[in-house]
Amino acid sequence: MQQQRIRIRWTKTGRTRFVSARDLTSIWERALRRVDLPIAYSEGFTPHAKVSFPDALSVGYQSTGEYAELTFAVPIVPARDLARLSATLPEGMDITTFLEVPDGAPKLARMLRATLWEQEWLSADAAALADLLRRRGDELLAAEHAEVVRHRPDGDRTIDVRPAVLALAVSHRAEPGGNDAAAGVRTVLRAVLRNDGPTVRPHDLLSALSHGDVADPPTTRRVAQGEHVPEGLREALSGQVEPLALDVDAEAA
Repeated sequence: MQQQRIRIRWTKTGRTRFVSARDLTSIWERALRRVDLPIAYSEGFTPHAKVSFPDALSVGYQSTGEYAELTFAVPIVPARDLARLSATLPEGMDITTFLEVPDGAPKLARMLRATLWEQEWLSADAAALADLLRRRGDELLAAEHAEVVRHRPDGDRTIDVRPAVLALAVSHRAEPGGNDAAAGVRTVLRAVLRNDGPTVRPHDLLSALSHGDVADPPTTRRVAQGEHVPEGLREALSGQVEPLALDVDAEAA
């Protein structure tokens, strides 16, 4: 019987942000066995489940835009069976959408050309922080190069951040449960970074923007992956556009 390939978008939030890429494979295999779905296995001496992840997320980052491709030995009923699978995953890991893959479709990695990242601060002076980030962002986008030093265990490395930056926007988000805009406002930096080419992560971007006077944000989140468009990013599976800037009025409603 013909195998069935399904691409999924899933989340990695809360405590699961500390799960390493290596341990993720074990978690998915255990969940698939628990719900008894007919996942296909590779051939060879040590067969493994056909579950592929195109881009590993650094430990500590949250994400609502993780992707994977699952290959089943026999067809499943995606809406029903993926809901069962999602319910079996640890809290913070949820399947949010899926797409059946027709024969001849381009590889998943080729659909994930860019990432929309979000960094968020709760600042005593949100307006001043937003103004600073906007000014530094404009300077970065106007520059031809923006070199930063990435510190690694095997030695420092200088990288040019600028070619990877497609778009930047700074806005605000109301603090959940807060009713005073001055006391409960978070400053949010959204950036669309290229996936093709040298890897540039959010902490590299912040190094280029902060000049040493902006603290690391408590929250860094991968929002979605797909194709960069002027309004933000067209999500790979649903085709919906994730806006670059938050709709502040809608967030506060």
